[in-house]
Formats: sequence, C-alpha cells, structure tokens
Amino acid sequence: MGAQELQEKLLHFSTSYFLVDVRNDRDAFYALTAEDFEHYPFSLCGYILNLMIDGKLQKVDELISQLPDGNAIKSGLLLVHPKIDCHDFIKTVNYIKERNIPTGYTTLTAGRPYLLNGFNDFSRLGPLLQRRKNDFLDYIHVLYGSDCTQQIYDVCLAEYYYQTNKLVDSELIVAQTIRSFIQSNEPRFIFVALYLEARIAHANGTIIKSLSFIKDIRERIGKLGKAEFSNNIDAADTLFSLYSGNYERVQNWLMTDAPDEVGDFNMLDLYRYTVKIRCYIVQEEQSSAIALIEKLRPLLEEGRRHMDLCELDLLLTEALWSCGQKELAFEPLARALKIARRRNYLRLVADEGVALFEALSAYVKTAPESAFLASVIELTRRMAILYPLYLKPRYKNNEQFSQQEVDFLLLLEQGKGYDEIADFFFISLNTVRYHIKKIYTKLNAENANQAVWKAKLLGLIK
Repeated sequence: MGAQELQEKLLHFSTSYFLVDVRNDRDAFYALTAEDFEHYPFSLCGYILNLMIDGKLQKVDELISQLPDGNAIKSGLLLVHPKIDCHDFIKTVNYIKERNIPTGYTTLTAGRPYLLNGFNDFSRLGPLLQRRKNDFLDYIHVLYGSDCTQQIYDVCLAEYYYQTNKLVDSELIVAQTIRSFIQSNEPRFIFVALYLEARIAHANGTIIKSLSFIKDIRERIGKLGKAEFSNNIDAADTLFSLYSGNYERVQNWLMTDAPDEVGDFNMLDLYRYTVKIRCYIVQEEQSSAIALIEKLRPLLEEGRRHMDLCELDLLLTEALWSCGQKELAFEPLARALKIARRRNYLRLVADEGVALFEALSAYVKTAPESAFLASVIELTRRMAILYPLYLKPRYKNNEQFSQQEVDFLLLLEQGKGYDEIADFFFISLNTVRYHIKKIYTKLNAENANQAVWKAKLLGLIK
C-alpha cells in the first residue's frame, strides 16, 4: 500500500477510516519514506498516530515540533496528542477557531467508552464544566460541529456527575442524550452514553444482564460504530461478567478477544488492558496482573493520565492484597486515594467494591480521619454488598457433584426447607439431611448460606 492510498484513507478519517484502521495499516505507514511524506504530506498523520498508539511519545514530540505553526496537520495532531495538557489543548482549539482550520470529526475517545477520559484525560476539567459552560460549548462546536454540541457537553457533565456520585443528576442527563444521539445517528456518542447509563444502573444496584446490555449497544451503534467499538464492547461485556461471577464469559474473552500485551502492545487497548488485569486477578495470576500494570504505568505517567493511574493503583492494591502482600498493598492504595481525593473520583474507587473493601477497612485504621475516606468506604461497602462475587477467584475443590446435589443447592438458594426438598424428590427427610451434610462436607460449609455462596464461586450454580 503506497503513500497516496494511505493519504486518501486518512482524508476519510473518522467517517469510514478509524484509529483502529490506522493501527491495522501500521506496517504500511512505517514503511513510508521522507520522499513519500514530501509528496503526500497528510500520510505523515498516520505515521505519527501509530507512534502515539505505540507509546513512542518522545519521537512524536520530535516530529510535531518540526512542523510549521499554522499547519493543519500539526494542529490536528496536537489535539489528540496524549501528553497535551488542558491549557495547551484550549490554546490549540482557539488557534484552530481563529484561523478556521478544518478539523473534520475529531477523535478524542479512541473508541473508548468515555469522553472526559478518552484518548486524552480531561477528567480534571470536570469542576469547570458548569462554571465555564459557554467556553466548553464553543470548544465542542469547533471540534465536532454544531449537530450535537449541547449533547456532547451534557455527556461530559454526566460523566463528571457520575464520578462525584451524583447518580440521579447523571442519569437524568444521560437518558436525554441517548435519545438525541439515536435520532442523530452518532454511533460513538451512543456507545459512550449507553455505557455510562449501564454504569449508573450498576451503581444503583440494578441487575445488569450483560448480554442484553451488549445487544442493545450493538443494535444502536450501527455498522460504522461496530468497526470502531467492537473490541471495547466485548471488554465491557466481560467487565460486567466479572461482577456477576460469570467465569465462562470471562474465560471465553481471555481465549478469543483479550488484547495481547506481549505480542502487540498498543495504547488503543488501554480500556481492554484494565479489564484483562481484573481477569488475571480472578484467575489468581497476580504476577501477570502486576506485570501489565507496571508496563502501563510509565506510558500513563508520560501522558499525564491521572484517572487511569488512579485505577492502576487500585488494581495493584487488589492484586497484592489477594495474594497476601497486605502491607505492600497500602502503598499503591495511598497513591490512588490521594489522586481520587484531589480529583473527586468517588465512583472510581467505590466501583471496585468487595475486591477493595477489605484493604480499605484495614487501611483506614492507620490513616488520619477524613470525610473523603469515610465516604469512599461507605460507597465501597455498598458495592461489596450488591456484588459479592466481583473479582472472587473460582473456588478450588476437586470433589465431584451429582446433578441431584446441584439441584439441592439450587433449592437451598431459593430458600427451600428440608421438608420441601424432600417433597421435590419424593424422599425422606433423613435422606435429605444425609445428602445436604455430604454437600456441606464437600464445600467445607457450615450452613446453607455458606454452601450456596461457595457453590456460586465454584460455578456449580449461577
């Protein structure tokens, strides 16, 4: 594939050619020569975008600095540069506006289910969204055009409300924007809004059926959306499966769709990597989880991605705690809480629920009292109660269970008494007691609640 064909593809960027396609054409872009760039200058965008995706940000800085000011290519690349800070981002947007430089359909999410924390981390701007609303509307108009300016702003505000645990406010906004995006057929924003709606419902304790959630998104984002979002939709499905203890779905994703951090590491897969880290913890492969966390850390530090760094340290805390390294776990937990307190990431911490609650409960005994820490512990406790199977390793037991024993467990889960179970199977009460005692022995359980709980961990019942 030559420079001319690559340039023509890039001219349709964000309409039929996406970042994932730029990534797929990486070898072709890397094969281009200085002469190719001279004759087809727009093809340089694809080359630099691939460097960004590979995390080679120093090389990106060097190449962008060589482009003349006012160059449309330079302005567009600065907008999606992972290292750009908020001040320079706003400065670049104003520059583009003043000179009427066309931006096309700017990619700031990179196919991820966030707007404030997509390709760049603008979550720190959340507190300014209301105070400087007109400025934000102006910036969005420059980047995306006039069709969905208000709705995009609303989703950003809803994301901020979600992180600060204003769930009712967030839900009211996002429900309205979903309807608008569906009417305007904007697949990337439909994905972002639907994902946020699912997280809100999840935080409120609503039972999320993973398959129906994924089906809804797939039906609504359309053909172009599938090309850009399919990988992250599968990862989102897996994340929700972790909360319900659906080990089959998790295992299937790991075997078929999970990103390969060794063979083809790239920053477009950041969201999927965070899901994979959680899968490693569930499988008790803490060393793999920690290795992936530390591989991501320097790239996220260079890109100033505070929200992602906070999430990494929460996951590192969970990995260390789960393998008994409890004192070591306090260090990343303290770092995560420092970022979360400064930027008000309440839900980022709380959504880790039961996987984090025990470590938080121990940590608070050694930390100074604070309203933030008390609030985070209360929210995390709530999620722990709602989703007790989240990141719980599959129960290990070599005992075999008959179908009748599984049926006994299902009836116990339903709250059936011994006499009711006896009626189901036309057997005596003493026979029921014998079988249930045998089940308790196999599961090392002392009562029906423990037996049902451990059966769920084992995957015997769902």
